[in-house]
Amino acid sequence: MTVLTDFFVALTFLTRLGRARITTSEAISRSMSMYPLVGAAIGLILALTSLLPLSSWVLAWALTGLNLYLTRGLHWDGWADLWDGWGSGATEERFWAIVKDSHIGAFGAMGLILGLGMQTALFECAVSNKAWAVLLFAPVFGRFCCLVLARLAQSLSRPGLGQNALQGASTSALVIGGCTTLLPALALPLGHLAAALALALAPMAALLALGRKQHGVNGDFLGSAIIAGEICALLPLALRA
Repeated sequence: MTVLTDFFVALTFLTRLGRARITTSEAISRSMSMYPLVGAAIGLILALTSLLPLSSWVLAWALTGLNLYLTRGLHWDGWADLWDGWGSGATEERFWAIVKDSHIGAFGAMGLILGLGMQTALFECAVSNKAWAVLLFAPVFGRFCCLVLARLAQSLSRPGLGQNALQGASTSALVIGGCTTLLPALALPLGHLAAALALALAPMAALLALGRKQHGVNGDFLGSAIIAGEICALLPLALRA
């Protein structure tokens, strides 16, 4: 299994950019270290799109739609599911039944509105400030946050596609993913990077605490970590404004 193969497995699993193919659970696990690199591919597309000669708000909504298209809305689906489970106040098996329900509830809808609205507003900040490096960095950082959460929550793994990612979150995957994340981070002001890291601590701790309370972490948790990481990477732009 080569690095390039791992990358294409992750690209196919996380986005619509890869070539559709049947793969194994082991291959998905091995591709975990490539998640931030997949984020870099998405970030590059977003950064290039932000150069279009359109108004900042039109571009912001276009970036939100493009991000959803590229990822098939996969992570936002997990985000909505987790909001429904958390908002219900249910515990253990009832919680997991709500999370797995394909129908969206009131809390899931509210979570989507808040999350997508926040991301769009932050995209507008990035476009207005010509912060192309931040647009590139945000998807990378989001997927690194997913990798970190998977590593911390390995003992809480539940059956499903997310289990493959959790099993693949090895120390070597974390190091490789961290090095990949560091490269675009070097293009950011130190204050922005420090703020993004500090902001990300809260949602990562909250997701880990929820997983421990419900005795499990699945793909919805990991998808939510990606969304939260992306927002935290963009948020310092608003703090500076």
